[in-house]
Amino acid sequence: MKLDPPETREINYSQTRKNVTKWFDTEYSKYQRLASIPVISSVRLSLAPRSTTSANSVEDTTVKRANAKQVLEFVNAVLDTLDERSQKIIRSRHIQKLLSWQVEEIVNLSRPQLYVQDCKACAQFAQTMDMTAGTNLAAYKETSDNER
Repeated sequence: MKLDPPETREINYSQTRKNVTKWFDTEYSKYQRLASIPVISSVRLSLAPRSTTSANSVEDTTVKRANAKQVLEFVNAVLDTLDERSQKIIRSRHIQKLLSWQVEEIVNLSRPQLYVQDCKACAQFAQTMDMTAGTNLAAYKETSDNER
C-alpha cells in the first residue's frame, strides 16, 4: 500500500471554516432533507408532466434516499474521529445551528476561544473529508516563490 505524502502547506483556518460552514449549510442540509423523505410504496406524486423517463421515480427516490442516509452516516463517522470538543463544536454550531452564545456554554469557552477552536475543528473535519471523500474543503495559504 502506497501512502500519499502528507500535506505540507499551511492551512488557512478562516477560509477552511467558511468552506465547512458553507458545506454544512448547502450539501449536508440537502442530504438531511433527502434522507427524511418518507418511503412511498406505489403512489406516484409528481408536479411534473408524465414522461417515460420518470417511470421509475419511486425507485430513484428510494435509492437517492438510501444514498443520503449513507452520506449522513459517513459524516457522523468522520465527526467521531475528532476529539470530543471538536465534535461538540461542529455538531452544535454547524449541524444544529445553535447560536454562538449557546455553543460557548456547551463547550465552556469565550467567544474568541470558540472561534479559534471552531477553526481548528473545521480544519480537522475538512482534511479528513478531503482525504476520505474527495471533497476540497480545506483551504491553504498561498506560498510565495521566496518561501519555496
